[in-house]
Amino acid sequence: MELHFLEVPKFQKKPIGEMTRMERWLAYFSNKLNTEEMEELAMSDATIKKAVNDADIFMMDFEERLKYINRQMAIMDYNTDMRVSREEGLADGRKAGREEMAIDIARDMLRDNKPIEEIAKYTKLPEDRIQELTQEK
Repeated sequence: MELHFLEVPKFQKKPIGEMTRMERWLAYFSNKLNTEEMEELAMSDATIKKAVNDADIFMMDFEERLKYINRQMAIMDYNTDMRVSREEGLADGRKAGREEMAIDIARDMLRDNKPIEEIAKYTKLPEDRIQELTQEK
């Protein structure tokens, strides 16, 4: 098995006859060839010719193109939803973690007999929540 990486932005045009098979594929994917060059490229390699023909058929078939566009949009929507959900989950987790830490600090301060106003000032917890913590002792 061989794995090839094609760096499309680095493609440099040269005569089709001088290109290696890999360079011909790179030329096909680069989208930098005019119509005549694309025809010459297709004539030089049977698999590229099939790719060109299949692309032409795809572009002529409105229903297939619409299915493709809808699928791409669904994938983008899914990825966006996943990213937003992850960001919301992380934000909720950070908020819960900060709140839990503030409660732990408030409990420590209550054990040290600090005034409720001071605990509220440093932990940013509401005084009624601190009162609840005093009842938990």
